[in-house]
Amino acid sequence: MYSRRRYFRPVILLAALLYCSCQVQAAEPPPSKQSEAMTTTSTAPTHTNRLSREKSPYLLQHQHNPAATVSPEGGSTREVPSVTAVPPRSSGVYQIRSIPTGKIYIGSAVDLWARWNQHRHRLRRGTHQNVHLQNAWSKYGETSFEFSVLEYVEASELLRCEQAWMDRTRCTDPKVGFNIYDVAGSPGEAHAQVWEGFIDPDGNEVTITNLHAFCRQHGLDFSSMFRLAGGNSKLKSYKGWTHRNSARQRDYVKTNEDFIDPNGQPAGPITNLAAFCREHGLDNTHMVAVAHGRICSHRGWTCTNGKRNLALQLRKHTGFISPDGERVTITNLRKFCREHGLHLVHMFQVKSGKRKSHKGWTWRQDDE
Repeated sequence: MYSRRRYFRPVILLAALLYCSCQVQAAEPPPSKQSEAMTTTSTAPTHTNRLSREKSPYLLQHQHNPAATVSPEGGSTREVPSVTAVPPRSSGVYQIRSIPTGKIYIGSAVDLWARWNQHRHRLRRGTHQNVHLQNAWSKYGETSFEFSVLEYVEASELLRCEQAWMDRTRCTDPKVGFNIYDVAGSPGEAHAQVWEGFIDPDGNEVTITNLHAFCRQHGLDFSSMFRLAGGNSKLKSYKGWTHRNSARQRDYVKTNEDFIDPNGQPAGPITNLAAFCREHGLDNTHMVAVAHGRICSHRGWTCTNGKRNLALQLRKHTGFISPDGERVTITNLRKFCREHGLHLVHMFQVKSGKRKSHKGWTWRQDDE
């Protein structure tokens, strides 16, 4: 009797609890429309940045990132920027923060996604130009750093907004941040010199004071512009930009003087063979091959100064007999075949005896 009472007591308590819970749920009123609206409103995004004006779906997915949209010099209250795992390919001011120490690095970029990948690539290899940031990265590891977007701005306002953020955060203080220079966009005095001789895509000569900052502001590659200004590489232009020291602007060293036109007359000295070919409808690669002796001629053009002995190419052919029975002397056989609708290979076969005739043309061996 005692064991049976001990068994049924928990069952009775459990049934009582279930009955009470059902009574409480029945007594609760159904949710009103006002409460549903409040719930829906609370889940709506509270931030909207300038990416909401873009048309690209990739950029629109970042339109609600809580990045500030007011310049720091206004003195307004700002929210702490959220960590951005995959930054958008848009222009703006960014921050790299060390979680263990709280130190920050402030920068700006035309393409935030590309800039963050560039930072990580150099930091992983140990070749980053900022030695303080590199030492912290090597000490604490990649997982101890976070990338966040402070402000989305137009490319023309990058340096101004970056400078405002640097002044506000005091990131150049060794106790606060990793930035070395107190001027936005300046990687050091080595690249802050005045660059003269650049020519923009419109043909206007431009003087650049800070080439590194200029490239970041206009979406150009610093290495390519630097090579263009040096004039020691084969780079002739970059995105329409040239330099008076570049290969396209220098005097051409090589002058071709041994070309012979289709009429058999010397063409005279040719400077800038590529431009000459464009003007006369010739192929530059084939003309270079003619000059080097790799091919005999191109569209009737020959050259007397090649790697081969081209005297055989220009010798006269006196043994051809026309369909009318007249002997014809031919100097430029290729040009002659092209003008008269003949096949060059077949004409050589007629001369060598492999073919009796070609379109009425024959060859008499004893006449040459």
